[in-house]
Amino acid sequence: MDDLMTKQFLKNRRGIFAICLLALLALMIMASGCAQTASQQTKTPAPVTATRTDNTHILITYPGSTETSDLLELEITVTDSTGKAQIKSIGDRHSTTPLKFGATQVLTGTFSGNDHVQIIGYFMDSSYNTVLDTTI
Repeated sequence: MDDLMTKQFLKNRRGIFAICLLALLALMIMASGCAQTASQQTKTPAPVTATRTDNTHILITYPGSTETSDLLELEITVTDSTGKAQIKSIGDRHSTTPLKFGATQVLTGTFSGNDHVQIIGYFMDSSYNTVLDTTI
């Protein structure tokens, strides 16, 4: 009986090997698709402006756009010429209500040199994108 089982296994081992290989391949394909994050998708940049109104204030303005009507939050990072950084937000990425057109944020500090402004937009589909990266 053992001889018969051994002969059948040897006869069918190519088929068993092929099935195992296909199963492993299918698992790898499914795992690669499930492990991707929904991070940065390409979005049309939001029309955001950063203006230094004087040596102590920077005004961030989001006038709005139909292409960015699903924008939830603008995360603003301003690094002044001495290297001191400030982070503020307009809106809330955990909200279900889009950011209102005409939203503004004023940052106060010492802005007398080259000040780096980076703004990241967070959207309803969980994606995010740098919408402004400039030095003023």
